[in-house]
Amino acid sequence: MAAPSRILVPVDLKDGSRSVVEYALQLARPFGATVDIIHAWEPPQYVAPDLLVASPGWDPQALETMARDSAGKELSTLLQSLQGSAPVALSHRVVIGDAANIVLEESERGKYDLIVMGTHGRKGLTRMLLGSVAQKVVSQAKCPVLTLHVTPEQA
Repeated sequence: MAAPSRILVPVDLKDGSRSVVEYALQLARPFGATVDIIHAWEPPQYVAPDLLVASPGWDPQALETMARDSAGKELSTLLQSLQGSAPVALSHRVVIGDAANIVLEESERGKYDLIVMGTHGRKGLTRMLLGSVAQKVVSQAKCPVLTLHVTPEQA
């Protein structure tokens, strides 16, 4: 198996995202691999994504636009906090849709060699209700997937 040259890193911008990105960057460095970080925002099932959101002093804007902008700022802040590390070709973006499907589609479209992602290790009812993005990606991805168990202490 060849060394990875393109690494996809999906993040949820919650507990442990920073440690997952740091790990992917450390992994990419010796191989000169590029790292693409994505965050998938899934619109609520019972709310239209074009619903206008407003509050005093704000211009009304679509929920999807507001969510994309907010996630984009969080992602930029996360990456700025990692600026001191050795150079790795890095890109990031926010995508709208079901997280697992987005990761699978992006991995094929971008011809990635490796996916590095966190997993919270939920079990039982929590897993049944929330699903497991990592499990779906591991079982359906056409490239290797490296999962890192993320704990709240790693936030």
